[in-house]
Amino acid sequence: MPRIPNKKLTMLSLDTETTGLDLHHGARPFLVTFCDDLGVNLWYEWSVDPLTRNVTIRDVQDLFNIQKLIDNADILILQNAKFDYAGLRLLFQDHGLELHWDWGKVKDTLLAGHLLASNHPHDLTSMAMEYLSADVQPYEDGMEEAVKEAKQLVQQASSKSKKEIVGQGHLFEDGSIDQWRVAKKGLPEMPSAKEKVWKYDCWLPKQLAEELNYPADHPWRTVTAEYANSDSTTTLALWKRQEKLIKERGLQKIYDARMKLPAAISATEWKGMTVSKSRFEELYNRLVEEADDLHQRCLRLADHEIESLPVNGCSNSLKHVLFEKFKLTSPKKTPKGMPSTDKFVLDHWLATLPQRSRPLLFVQSLRGYRRRKTAIGYLESYRKYWLPTDDPDTMVIYSSLNPTGTDTLRFSSENPNEQQISKQEDVNLRYIFGPGPGREWWALDYENIELRIPAYESNEKVMIDLFEKPNDPPYFGSYHLMNASIIYPDLFWPLAEKKGEFKQRYASTWYQWCKNFGFACQYGAVIGSGTADRAAHKPGAQDLVAARLTEHSKLTKRMTDQANKQGYVETLPDKTVDPKKGYPLLCTRSRWGGVTPTVPLSYHVQGTAMWCTMKAMIRVSNYFGELNSQPNSLGYYMVSQIHDEIVIDLPSGGKSNLPIVSKVKELMEQSGDDIGVPLRASISYHPSNWAVTESI
Repeated sequence: MPRIPNKKLTMLSLDTETTGLDLHHGARPFLVTFCDDLGVNLWYEWSVDPLTRNVTIRDVQDLFNIQKLIDNADILILQNAKFDYAGLRLLFQDHGLELHWDWGKVKDTLLAGHLLASNHPHDLTSMAMEYLSADVQPYEDGMEEAVKEAKQLVQQASSKSKKEIVGQGHLFEDGSIDQWRVAKKGLPEMPSAKEKVWKYDCWLPKQLAEELNYPADHPWRTVTAEYANSDSTTTLALWKRQEKLIKERGLQKIYDARMKLPAAISATEWKGMTVSKSRFEELYNRLVEEADDLHQRCLRLADHEIESLPVNGCSNSLKHVLFEKFKLTSPKKTPKGMPSTDKFVLDHWLATLPQRSRPLLFVQSLRGYRRRKTAIGYLESYRKYWLPTDDPDTMVIYSSLNPTGTDTLRFSSENPNEQQISKQEDVNLRYIFGPGPGREWWALDYENIELRIPAYESNEKVMIDLFEKPNDPPYFGSYHLMNASIIYPDLFWPLAEKKGEFKQRYASTWYQWCKNFGFACQYGAVIGSGTADRAAHKPGAQDLVAARLTEHSKLTKRMTDQANKQGYVETLPDKTVDPKKGYPLLCTRSRWGGVTPTVPLSYHVQGTAMWCTMKAMIRVSNYFGELNSQPNSLGYYMVSQIHDEIVIDLPSGGKSNLPIVSKVKELMEQSGDDIGVPLRASISYHPSNWAVTESI
């Protein structure tokens, strides 16, 4: 039994080893290890039922002891704290207990690693080498070898006799070793499992050593504990080094502000997103039927000179149809110098091919087919992860949000990926998502946040007028129309006074091309590369816009110069955190030493936008925490964050919920006050499903 200190601990690191990543599908911690500020490891390790993979805690006092250790620590240090927290919370719930957790004393080395070096690897092994010059890989290698050998032994059990396998040992009482449920891709309790699943079976070496009566000093009995203890020891040492660097670089206030985020994310992940099973089946069947129809249509248009369409890429037969049969010309090349058929090229053909021509119909059908096949793949991933609720038609998906998953502050998402839920009209996957019985959803989305930030920061008056005079000609608040006035003046100005005239007349050509141009510029197209010019179908278009938007161009140059000089850009400073310093985002240098010119402004703007969204998430989560702490609360939740949009789940109430929704809007727009940029958030009401907005 590990000693349980009654005295306060200055620092305590915590790490868990689990039976998988899919906690809501049954994975649980089977080993919990600590390292105290004296460098002493304390750990609890439990058996795993080999037939069910359930963790067996014979003495619930272990959990009380773990809670005491957590309570006694002044500072609790973890690598990816929200995962270990969720695992322990579920483990405690399994035994009728509630985990008490103070996020205010948690330090997360994962978030610290991103702050110190945003585009470096942030796994524990890599950061141990970078910051401590410590190689902990041998511990993982030793465990991997033992786990794979143990799994091989289990897999061989079905083809060998009992004597050959167990020697003087014995079989598990309720079944033979060959029936043990080792991890593999396809098991329903581990939908995230891919080909490499050995880490899900780190419990196996010790379990098998006990079942087969291996000697007390056999390395399988301790290999996982040694690995886990090295992790908790390394996490503590890593934090001490990271903390020193954070203070030396003047980043303490930014880190403290960032550490308010895991609590908000954890609350969001814990609630999950609800899905209608009946709407899922309706949409899935429609997309499958439409994909098949579009596939057959392509074959007919190609006179069956192609037998099947690739969902991605370009097969030789598709190249034959596009470039030989239809004589199409690609406006760009692949890195290997071959004609490209990427999304940009398809968009180019859609905009330039003659109306009702066979090549145009083929490209339209090809694109429609691919979009539906991609959407079907996403739907199948949602179905793989969903779990039932008390309502037979309502399922729930628990996705994982990763605030360190990109080189900027943009979140990534996995198991499944919520960031790619399509809202395109013909494949709107939001249709399957929505509130459960007695609930309703509201979505609040920042309006043009990635255009507002550089406009107000650079004081570019033309762009500022878009946001402050949204109903006035000639642009009526449209960034795309502003670009059109510069790129296609002869076409634009005769129609400028009538709202919607230019868009309506040139919806599929000049307006769409100008829209594509705007997105290309927004996402980092370099002047001179031709990317944005090709999107606009006008040589020199990007130069024309840059010459007109002089202040914005100066901001772009300033960001590039800063990145080349110091290797990073910063987000706009948050005056409530540190009015002189923003979050640093490293910019990758080319092999010639310069920073890729597409990166600096894009990172600066994306990072600032996500900082604003982060602050909004924290404020909204705290606000809902207050509401949920009130007696007889019906529950107020943030259920998703996708880019600049936050989705909230409230008790059904319609107009009676407007004060709460208005407060959320106010909290989101408060992020603009933090950085000195006026931000606006739009509101949409979704009482039935996320794809349909209803008036209120």
